[in-house]
Amino acid sequence: RKVVVNQVPGMANAEFATLVESDAQVVVDRQMWWNTAEAYGTHAEGAVKAPSLVWYLAEGATHSHFDLFYLLQNPSTIDATVKVRYLLPTGSPLEKTYVVPANSRANIWVNNEQFPSGSGNFALAATDVSAVLEVQNNVPIIVERAMYLTRGTEQFTAGHESAGVTAPSPTWFLAEGATGPLFDLFVLLANPSATDAETKVSYLLDDGRTFTQAVTVKANSRQTLWVDFQTPDDGPAGVLNGPALSTKVEVQNGVPIIVERAMWWPGGPAQWYEAHNSPGSTVTGTRWGLADGVLSGPPLNVATYILLANTDSTATAQVTITLLYEDGPGPPRTFAVAPSSRTTINVAAEFPEAAGREFGALVESVAGSGGGPVPIVVERALYNDARGLFLAGGNNQLATRLQ
Repeated sequence: RKVVVNQVPGMANAEFATLVESDAQVVVDRQMWWNTAEAYGTHAEGAVKAPSLVWYLAEGATHSHFDLFYLLQNPSTIDATVKVRYLLPTGSPLEKTYVVPANSRANIWVNNEQFPSGSGNFALAATDVSAVLEVQNNVPIIVERAMYLTRGTEQFTAGHESAGVTAPSPTWFLAEGATGPLFDLFVLLANPSATDAETKVSYLLDDGRTFTQAVTVKANSRQTLWVDFQTPDDGPAGVLNGPALSTKVEVQNGVPIIVERAMWWPGGPAQWYEAHNSPGSTVTGTRWGLADGVLSGPPLNVATYILLANTDSTATAQVTITLLYEDGPGPPRTFAVAPSSRTTINVAAEFPEAAGREFGALVESVAGSGGGPVPIVVERALYNDARGLFLAGGNNQLATRLQ
């Protein structure tokens, strides 16, 4: 079921956070479109299950016409005092404390933060930045991040958004990823600890090939991998510039980190007009849910893709996808996902009966070549045309793990 918040009485011109409560297990996603007359930009995110005292954000940039916002929701009846530790590519972290009033939300426009306040020292105005947000008075909150690119006089030409994650991990999985002439792919690594993290980054290509790269993420810092131009340790230069791929990040010395992925398009930075972003998953699973998907015709030509990553090195996963419409489920279809690889499911091609409809999806790994179900990772990407531009809008999100 879809709720168009603009049409809810009193919500036609509001900034807000949302709490969804149910007496049964549900999957909740959120999409935002801007300039609804043309729909030239969009981002999406799945709901988080609960507030937390600590949140981590790996992605973030304020240089090159980017605007970066941290969005903090306090669902309690007590004000929350939150310390933000900003992690930079080099140098010591910066810290600042904020108050989020009870039953409200607060925005931090990172570009405009001064250290100290009122000093005129905009230390974060032109940098890459990650963050750790820690509540100081035991009032749990929810944290998301939005990042926009402005072209000329039109504000927020492109952008993406993601919820924070509540814990670092030594292992991360990213199902989505594409490089080449259309997409630029970035993997963002943040190390909030006092020890360098020695990581192995594995790129799982759609043709079954796997390449690896050793990457050191310095203590209390962040690092960006522009995947299109990375040379793996076991492959030739340029081998990652062109394929669709998934990514697995494994810390070799036990130091937990944060991992996100961003994609911008088309072409290079001077041509970008849209983007999407998602945090990685720290777990695989055999049952995943998606609340949102759309297929439509002109002028938007909305297309939905379901991305499946099989991180098992030996077993092929048999994955069944069932589209969930408002009037009930459609017929399931099963797809084979080879070991150490990723598979893209073009919903329009594989489920032609979904044309012109909105839907959710249940994704289940039902069997494997070795016997039982093979755990996988699932994401969803959605794109639309606008203004005569191919893929003028796009968003992505990690599916909700159900089992």
